Amino acid sequence: MPLFLLGALLGALSGAGTYALTAEAQLAAIVAAVAAVLTWCGVAAVVFVDN
Repeated sequence: MPLFLLGALLGALSGAGTYALTAEAQLAAIVAAVAAVLTWCGVAAVVFVDN
């Protein structure tokens, strides 16, 4: 659960920052989703490689 929340938090921060800089809602949503998924995949990859 903490990993999910970390991904969601980083996605929200990335999306908010993108929206603040560009004022493009669709771009901000895409950036938020990509940041969240990459966070989850990145941590999963670290765990997989560590085993």
